[in-house]
Amino acid sequence: MIFITYILFFLILGFFVIVLPLFLVLTIESLFRGHDLPTSRRAMRALASTIQRYNPTAKIFYDLGCAHGTLSLRLKKNLPCFEITAIDNSAIRIFYAKLKSKTLRRKINFQKRDIFTTDLRNADVVYAYLWYDHMPILEKKLQKELKQGALVITNTSHFQDWQPTEKVVTYPKVSKTPDFETLFVYVKK
Repeated sequence: MIFITYILFFLILGFFVIVLPLFLVLTIESLFRGHDLPTSRRAMRALASTIQRYNPTAKIFYDLGCAHGTLSLRLKKNLPCFEITAIDNSAIRIFYAKLKSKTLRRKINFQKRDIFTTDLRNADVVYAYLWYDHMPILEKKLQKELKQGALVITNTSHFQDWQPTEKVVTYPKVSKTPDFETLFVYVKK
């Protein structure tokens, strides 16, 4: 009975010493550093399907603004041949993503970097789920830097001047937000 009490004590202590502070840090960080809205499973399946349709030989994938790495981890499970580089500007988010990656034993290159200074010349596929105000800068960068035939897929936000090749609606009647979880597909010409 005493043994069980000690185990219970250490589990509760572990919760208050490790889990609760980590949760509070992640919550506070997301309030001040931007949204942490993960890509839904439905949109992730549509993303994987879209990649297979447009560029079935793609190998090098960049997740710009990866937050906690949820999309990259799911995509690596579904497309294990991908070399995934996931980038975010928050050290806390990248730490958490690396922790999940180690736990799930999925090899993903998580980097704390500025997406606008990252070299994307070798990318086959670039995915971005970013605020609208980042899209004009990203559009110019991708148009200038990506190789011909590279696939760009954005979620919810879209580019101002670059017209999408396809619009994949994942939630047709659910949201009142225009284009919520709609994937905008672009091919670099």
